[in-house]
Amino acid sequence: MAELYNPELEFITYGRQPVLEALRSGSLVKSAWIASDAQGKIMQQIQALIQKKKIPLEYLPKNAFQRITGALVHQGVAARVQFNPFIAEDGLAGYLSSLDNPLLLLLDQMQDAHNLGAILRTAEITGVNLIILPSKGSAPINATIAKTSAGALFKVRLMQTDHLPEIIRLLQAQNISVIATMPQAQQYIYEENLKNPVAIVVGSEDRGVRKNLLELCDRSVAIPQFGKINSLNASVSAAVVLYEVIRQRNFKD
Repeated sequence: MAELYNPELEFITYGRQPVLEALRSGSLVKSAWIASDAQGKIMQQIQALIQKKKIPLEYLPKNAFQRITGALVHQGVAARVQFNPFIAEDGLAGYLSSLDNPLLLLLDQMQDAHNLGAILRTAEITGVNLIILPSKGSAPINATIAKTSAGALFKVRLMQTDHLPEIIRLLQAQNISVIATMPQAQQYIYEENLKNPVAIVVGSEDRGVRKNLLELCDRSVAIPQFGKINSLNASVSAAVVLYEVIRQRNFKD
């Protein structure tokens, strides 16, 4: 299996679920802050994990949290995390060969942090094996992504690359179908066979999948639409497609 590598990405994450998932993951939590009056089951779990891992902890008055997180909804807890879920490009082929029936997600220049966070949350729930992002043009991986993904950021595997076209060709060489989501596609997602290894390509809100990548994909599929709005939100589109994969792979027609 491919080794994870550390791109030296470190940030302060905040919110109860993101901090809890960071503590449960393999990421290194360097320090933590908890509001003095914080209560509840999740806070008890967070404190227990902090104590178990012997992480430096500071209790603060709730109104002092802004100097740690800024003017955000921090829910009385924050942690400094060294983030480490990335797979190196030279380990991709080995990682893919370790999977029985790969389900991958390629996000082409997803610049909206809330959309990206929502997609990561759905990807984790639906069992996506790897999310591939371009190194440039995507929303930065940071505390906002951790919060909007409800901590799923710490549970997924990611790869950042400057070479998306080459990655698509590598996937195809590994017998993984690369399928783009496009509102104008002639075939609907429900007509596509998604039971075999597949990589779903989702484009940005404004541009969709870029033309140079679209030309490399095996096929394009659309989600049926019956209203008057032009297209679905990118995170909703990704969820619809991923759950169609799950339906086909796990439930009989």
